[in-house]
Amino acid sequence: MSKCEQFSLFPENFALSDDGFSGICGEFADAGDIDHRLFAAPRSNEIVRLADKVRRYTRSHGWMAMGEARSRVDSWRSHALAQHCTRANEGRIVLSLFDHTGQWSRPWEEAGYQVVRFDIQDNPETGDVNAFGVNFFSDWFGDFDGLDIYAVLAACPCTEFAISGAKHFAAKDADGRTVAAVELVHQTLRTIEYYRPSVWAIENPVSRIEKLAGLPPWRLAFDPHHLGDPYTKKTLLWGRFNADLPIAPVAAIEGSKMHRKYGGRSVATKNARSETPEGFAYGFFMANNAIDNPVLAVANRYDRLDPQLLRVALDAGICEKGIDALIADAYFFELDDVAAERALRQAINRQ
Repeated sequence: MSKCEQFSLFPENFALSDDGFSGICGEFADAGDIDHRLFAAPRSNEIVRLADKVRRYTRSHGWMAMGEARSRVDSWRSHALAQHCTRANEGRIVLSLFDHTGQWSRPWEEAGYQVVRFDIQDNPETGDVNAFGVNFFSDWFGDFDGLDIYAVLAACPCTEFAISGAKHFAAKDADGRTVAAVELVHQTLRTIEYYRPSVWAIENPVSRIEKLAGLPPWRLAFDPHHLGDPYTKKTLLWGRFNADLPIAPVAAIEGSKMHRKYGGRSVATKNARSETPEGFAYGFFMANNAIDNPVLAVANRYDRLDPQLLRVALDAGICEKGIDALIADAYFFELDDVAAERALRQAINRQ
């Protein structure tokens, strides 16, 4: 049993303190016998600030007209819908946490993935992330019949973390709201560790979530106007995914519209402020779906192996299911990476 498995989703670990969880994350990163790389910090060349990509584009081309950007986002949506017709994604599941609007996960659903959304506003029983555990997923979902959990997406509630509410931090820290919010992040991380998806991402506006919840450094920074929605709201993503999203850069003519148009404390206005921008949702899908990004899908599944070797296997015509048949037992059950890579090389040589 790995160090990660020792705490995954088991009740005795649900009350870990912030420092305790951060310490465990550090142990994971340093452990020599760890059997996955889910929580590894991104390399410097994997960190993307979409503002830099947009700056290079606009220097040569200027801002896109809204109609042009709309057409680009629509083309991404058409691409997702075309995947649905192939039925290639039917065996893949996306878990989308804190997903009342369904916006972030919609492209995956349109592409034929089985999307399971969790939000306590929609279902207090099955939508409560605090209830997650081994028995929860087994009793309610049959542990998804052993199908591949390809991605876990989580737009964790940001109210207790966002820098925009810094003046209220002391009160929230004192009355337990911050601790409760951190626990939701920890529950998300436990779920990710349990299912070990190829892609996982936690989204939040600029906030103190990374420090308080023990997350690895962020991987992506963007504003909605980088992907066709003409307003600003600097947002960060942590996780394991391809951060090099396509862009549809438009001028931020609506400025920072969130609090101007959706001010107030009601649940409805909070939901409006937290809705995932449509352009980002489709851009993230384009950069991370399994069909268009087979190396990412396979290399993250077998993340202890040489990713270049897995790329060569795919280029040689060995499909994802073929790779699974060759190495899954050695990799997951025997934890024998040498045998897994040997089997891959032998198969490549036979092609």
